[in-house]
Amino acid sequence: VLSAGAAQAEKRVAFVVGNGTYKNVAALPNPPIDARTMAVALRNVGFEVVEGTNLSREKMTEKLLDFGKKAEGADVALFFYAGHGIAVNGTNYLVPIDADLKSEMDVKLGGAINVDLTLDQTMGDAKVKLVFLDACRDNPFAAKIRSARATRGVNVQIGLAEMKSGEGTLIAFATGPGQTALDGEAGANSPFTRALLANVTKPAAEIQQAMTKARAPVNEDT
Repeated sequence: VLSAGAAQAEKRVAFVVGNGTYKNVAALPNPPIDARTMAVALRNVGFEVVEGTNLSREKMTEKLLDFGKKAEGADVALFFYAGHGIAVNGTNYLVPIDADLKSEMDVKLGGAINVDLTLDQTMGDAKVKLVFLDACRDNPFAAKIRSARATRGVNVQIGLAEMKSGEGTLIAFATGPGQTALDGEAGANSPFTRALLANVTKPAAEIQQAMTKARAPVNEDT
């Protein structure tokens, strides 16, 4: 599905972002590397790529608006994010580098980016939608959010929550719902991104088969 030959007759657009230099929690060394490597690979198979690394909330919003405009009427829209992600009350959020999430209110009112709303608004009318979330790490904000007086009953999950995919949509996580994934050796690609690169962009790769093949090396590496 992602071969370069097929791209000649298709409109392919990708959003690729890796956040690592967090200001209020420990940095992640690999997501920016993952994003840059993925962006190169996707351009090689015919994608127009909206790319960014170490983005603030404002800059992520700018990139998402640009991606949404470019993805209108796309044959294939692809969304790749590496960095911190959190799940609160069953909803997944991506975390910009300037986020300081101390309560559920901080999460929902602009500190983080709601994944469901983002995908719906940016990729809604694309024929094929591919979503890769390399964001299933420990939630560094969990303790603060749980301890906030107004949100002591909030469900702050480990890893990311399960997501439903509609027709024409594939959503892939670095690990299963409610689990955490390893970031891998510092200065290299994460196990999940490395497996994607090795399988998804092969000539004439069928996406479901490619994802099945990608699962084994991730399990072995972690």
